[in-house]
Amino acid sequence: MKQLFFLFLCLSLIFTSFTSCVKENKFPHQPIIEFKKFVLYENDSADCFINFKDGDGDIGIFDGDKISPDDLKMKYLYKEPGGTFLPVDSSFGTSKFDTLFYGYRVPNITPEGQYKGLDGEIKIKFRTAPLFGPHAIIKFEITLKDRAGNTSNMVTTNEITVIP
Repeated sequence: MKQLFFLFLCLSLIFTSFTSCVKENKFPHQPIIEFKKFVLYENDSADCFINFKDGDGDIGIFDGDKISPDDLKMKYLYKEPGGTFLPVDSSFGTSKFDTLFYGYRVPNITPEGQYKGLDGEIKIKFRTAPLFGPHAIIKFEITLKDRAGNTSNMVTTNEITVIP
């Protein structure tokens, strides 16, 4: 009876050790993003938070890489009097429908080791006063591109009321 109990205890410990190992997150190789929140501070700065998932962990640009384009893009949209959101011209001298984008370079966050799946949060900091221009209500459309060139889904921020 003691031998049977000992055998059962050993098998239980072995089974527990195998099932308690770190498991790989199963995410698609294309990044997936989700808008979390946009926090406006006194109309002169803001933080935008997005959640992300990526199955192969190739998010971010390597240190010293000066050639790669920005991997996180935020398209600026303003609300016209009729209620429709439109892209804004980037400057007075540009042609009509020349859209304003804010681009960011996410640092390389690929994990070490065998399992590369990532999920986390990216905080985008806006730190300039003329950020929002003359528009009363704006929002952003956001995309993230990984190093393999896979573009995420597009997410849209909430409507942001800009105080003049």
